[in-house]
Amino acid sequence: MIHAYSRADALADGQLIDVSEQAATVHGGVTGFKVPVAMTIGAWHSLVAWDADAKPHGAQLSEEQRLKDALLVALESAARDHGSSYVEFIVDVLEPAESGLVVEPKHVVMTIGPGDNHEPVITIMLPEED
Repeated sequence: MIHAYSRADALADGQLIDVSEQAATVHGGVTGFKVPVAMTIGAWHSLVAWDADAKPHGAQLSEEQRLKDALLVALESAARDHGSSYVEFIVDVLEPAESGLVVEPKHVVMTIGPGDNHEPVITIMLPEED
């Protein structure tokens, strides 16, 4: 028997993080994504993860806000490239530095394709991931 690594497996293993709930209302309560959305662990660490101890100059940045920002850029990019199954975009991420916070542009891709049951699903990932 051949076993394929499914999306459900990746979600259960923590390789994908389900952000569907946040993605559905990402735009100030206005409807966001209408299909399930997951983010790779690599994209999560690059775009969302925040070291609570690394808050220079009193900056109050939460993972919730960072996720919301990334999803908003993804939503705007999907609208811009409507109908495309592969969308590239840049998310400007605030990162701690010795001099304070710096903006670092992060290149991200988003794919829409069939899920485990052939339903449409979105995956947000780094370009080198598949």
